[in-house]
Amino acid sequence: MAISVKPVLISEKQMEAIKKIQEEQRKKSEVGVAPTIHEIARGLMDKALAYTLTGRG
Repeated sequence: MAISVKPVLISEKQMEAIKKIQEEQRKKSEVGVAPTIHEIARGLMDKALAYTLTGRG
C-alpha cells in the first residue's frame, strides 16, 4: 500500500510556539544546538495522536 505524504500547513501562532520550544531547547543544550522545526512538529504530532488514541482526548 502506497502512502501519500503531503505537507501540512500550520498557523503563524503554532509556528511561533514551535520556535519558542526550539529556542528553549537551544538554551538547555550545553553546545547551543536544538532540534529542527520538523523534529519538534513531528514530536508534538506523535504526542497528540498518542493522547487521542488512548482515549484521553
